[in-house]
Amino acid sequence: MQVFANLPLKRLSAVRGGRQTTYYSGWFDAVRLIGPERQSVEAYSRGRSYIWADVSVPDDLKDSVQGPFEADGTRRVQVWTGSHLKTLGPFLASGDLEWDVRGRAE
Repeated sequence: MQVFANLPLKRLSAVRGGRQTTYYSGWFDAVRLIGPERQSVEAYSRGRSYIWADVSVPDDLKDSVQGPFEADGTRRVQVWTGSHLKTLGPFLASGDLEWDVRGRAE
């Protein structure tokens, strides 16, 4: 299962030829989905819903991405549920607090 996420970078830099930024945005393979659904309180995204997800970070990005990493080498990130309604629908409907989604294609 792939999710779109923003990974914070250690410093302002250009990664993989992109323009300079403090985040690297892209599609990542999710390993775990962690609920429940939460509401953002940040000023720029107030009211948007998200869940936490552990994603595997490609080796060429690991040196650029700001930690902390989980024990299995994944990085915990926010995934906006509004952008992933079809993908995250079964997880959100189940009410479970955690799913292991390694190798699951949706």
